[in-house]
Amino acid sequence: MNDQLLQQFLQLIATHTGLHIREQDRENLAKKIYTRMKLLNISSPEHYYQLLNASNGNSNSSVRETPSDREWKELALQLTIGESYFFRDRGQIELLRKTILPKLIEQKRQESTSNQAKPSLRIWSAGCSTGEEVYSLAILVKELIPDIHNWQILLLGTDLNLESINKARRGIYEAWSFRMVDPEIKNNYFNQRQQTWEIKQQIRSLVKFQANNLIKYPFPNTATDIYGMDIIICRNVFIYFDSKSIAIVLDKFYNTLKTTGYLIVGHAELHGLNLGKLKTKVFPQSVVYQRSENEQAEVPAKPLQLLPVLTDVPKLLPGKNTETLSKKYLPQSAPIKSPEVIAPKRSITVDRTDSTHFKKAEILFKHGEYAIAIHTAEQVIKQQPHHFGACYLLAQAWANLGEAEKAAAYCQKAIEIDAIAIAPYYLFAHIAEEKGDIERAKELFKKIIYLEPSAITAYVELGIIYQNEGDNNRSKKMISTARELLKDFPAHTTVQPGENTASELMLYLNSLKF
Repeated sequence: MNDQLLQQFLQLIATHTGLHIREQDRENLAKKIYTRMKLLNISSPEHYYQLLNASNGNSNSSVRETPSDREWKELALQLTIGESYFFRDRGQIELLRKTILPKLIEQKRQESTSNQAKPSLRIWSAGCSTGEEVYSLAILVKELIPDIHNWQILLLGTDLNLESINKARRGIYEAWSFRMVDPEIKNNYFNQRQQTWEIKQQIRSLVKFQANNLIKYPFPNTATDIYGMDIIICRNVFIYFDSKSIAIVLDKFYNTLKTTGYLIVGHAELHGLNLGKLKTKVFPQSVVYQRSENEQAEVPAKPLQLLPVLTDVPKLLPGKNTETLSKKYLPQSAPIKSPEVIAPKRSITVDRTDSTHFKKAEILFKHGEYAIAIHTAEQVIKQQPHHFGACYLLAQAWANLGEAEKAAAYCQKAIEIDAIAIAPYYLFAHIAEEKGDIERAKELFKKIIYLEPSAITAYVELGIIYQNEGDNNRSKKMISTARELLKDFPAHTTVQPGENTASELMLYLNSLKF
């Protein structure tokens, strides 16, 4: 395919879906186009382009669907392969749990008392992928509203990818979707079905799903129930849009929100862009946006920047220190081990007089008191600049508050103190993924594998990234390696990071399709 025709495909895809294909993804796009051509028995990319370009932009189910409309749905499956997990982005989850939702719920109760009507709450997860995000929101709402049966609740999940929507409707998930989740959540709100978990009816009944094209479909729209939203969550969607498409969707979101309704996006996705009439509101955990009738949006006082490039680690012999390193990474929700446990057995000075402050910081972090934990850990750093545990705790705490730049800086500092500790690399990689910097995430996961060739989770993460990019050969290689490593684990052994057992992880790997 020549460059001119590929550019025409890029423009057509952007116009129809809003998706902006990055320079490094163009080769994968061409492969996906040829795959679709082969399945449709189309001989030339020019003819395939004509098929797509013939779409009538159908967004009404009562209008007869054309072959072009059907093909856009199939192509969308290839363009928007997503991967999510429950209670992703702990900072924004805590912001919803402790601040935004309680405020809205109290406001709704007061309105209900004055107008003698049932209180209502309307939340839209736009770009919900396979449903983990909107079900997480439903669990939060259920826990915060004891008399939920007296409320009118709408929790709507939409996505461009129809296959993802169908999986969300089924509500059945493998263990990998729970990798950062408290086991109590899984036990309270899911039913185990052999090696999978199904969302309970009490949560499922709160949620509805539908396919939606944010660019082409009209909203607000009473016919699709997309109107009068109290909260719209659209995370990790705008990173794939160009500025023109973002402006179109933001205007639609503004008109779909109730006055003072909230828009929550991924960290820094809208930094430097024209927000129209949306007003910026800065919380410790995240920047959010509100509908404002009369005020122009403000620019955050401390905008997040792109993560700094990670410097190379020293050359080490592969396989060295593997036994020690395999225990070092913990999920963000867990307390951090003390420095004498987490640090390698070499000459890193630890001031024992700071242990009390550090233990206090650990406890505060464990209970979600991130701001105070940061202040306490910073006191340790002042006395002991090379305290690995305090630096890593600060990295996690800032990440949970949505401060990617500060989190990355402390990841870097922790790596400089202990270049063979893989925990900061994992956190650094996840920050890069959240920001859509997939190339850097791949680089960091590769560094983890270099440092610890038996790091199963790093192989799995890389395999998923390659699969989403359409690079099935590399994906198969990563997943096959992970399977081989898992064979040496007893079935009920927990594989760090996360809470998955070896048998649960193996079942998930075997379910992957290439």
